[in-house]
Amino acid sequence: MKTVTIKLDPSRVEDFVKYSYLVLRDPKYRDILKVQQWILYYLREFLYEKGFTELLAPMASPCSDPGLRGARKLKTKLYGVEYELTSSVIMYKQASVAGFGKVFFVARNIREEPPENLKTGRHLCEFTQLDVEWAHATIDDVMSLAEDMIIYTLKKVGEKCGEILEKYGVELRVPSKPFKRLRYIDAVELLEKHGYMTPEGKEFTQEGEAALSKIVGDFVWITHYPVTSRGFYYLPDSSYPEYNRDFNLLLPEGYGEVIDGGEREYRPEKIRERIKSLGEPLEKYSWFLELIDIGIPPSAGFGLGVERFTRYVMKLKYIWEAVPFPKVPGVAPSP
Repeated sequence: MKTVTIKLDPSRVEDFVKYSYLVLRDPKYRDILKVQQWILYYLREFLYEKGFTELLAPMASPCSDPGLRGARKLKTKLYGVEYELTSSVIMYKQASVAGFGKVFFVARNIREEPPENLKTGRHLCEFTQLDVEWAHATIDDVMSLAEDMIIYTLKKVGEKCGEILEKYGVELRVPSKPFKRLRYIDAVELLEKHGYMTPEGKEFTQEGEAALSKIVGDFVWITHYPVTSRGFYYLPDSSYPEYNRDFNLLLPEGYGEVIDGGEREYRPEKIRERIKSLGEPLEKYSWFLELIDIGIPPSAGFGLGVERFTRYVMKLKYIWEAVPFPKVPGVAPSP
């Protein structure tokens, strides 16, 4: 084999992506991906010990998550029928808990992100999500589960990968429970005080979200987002129906969102109303609506971005440093 030594600057993203097949020969990126292997190992280990069953994720669906914060779903055809490449396994999670009760997927997702999201340094078009769902659970149940999972994983990775972390000057701080919490409306007010405006009824801007994680300075849950800002599968709060029983977890130090989740809508008439309100045709979601009519249990769950979590653990400036053969917003072709 021909020996090739290469050092690519991740700030020159076009070259970094173009020659990503050579980046893996750089000892730094081999170390990063070894740490990522152990992150995944301990995430899985934690969930196995809590009684969750791991299932394999589908890669194509007649319908996928419509709530993508400006990203576009990619389409293909299978035997002449239009399918969407998986942008989220949310509906499959809801289907699966009817049989298993507690499930998770390590799911690859693909979305065409707006090219301007490249500047955030934390968006990929192809990424990995640890997707967890728990039948008859509440948001408090799954938020507590996620806190325990993060604490467990950070402790284990710190022990297993101590030499690598020390090599790159990474001090891995393990948080304690409970994590801080802010309701969305309070977070909006906090951001306004620091000069960041949030569009009415929408999620935070990318700049606002990064700023919020710096302002708070710790792991923080943002709860109860507006119904108008999210997908149809979240359950509105019965006391404040314009807001969902949902949450995001923001990492400290400006690393931004790493977890998205909440309680799921499971009532057939409400799901149909929400799909229509998004301008989506009901027939597109026929298999899921048939399932809902048969009946599924109420559930709650979340998705954790594996590359985002890796970026935080290794204190990387760019998320494309945390994945082999990255696909990033606005850059193509790539290996």
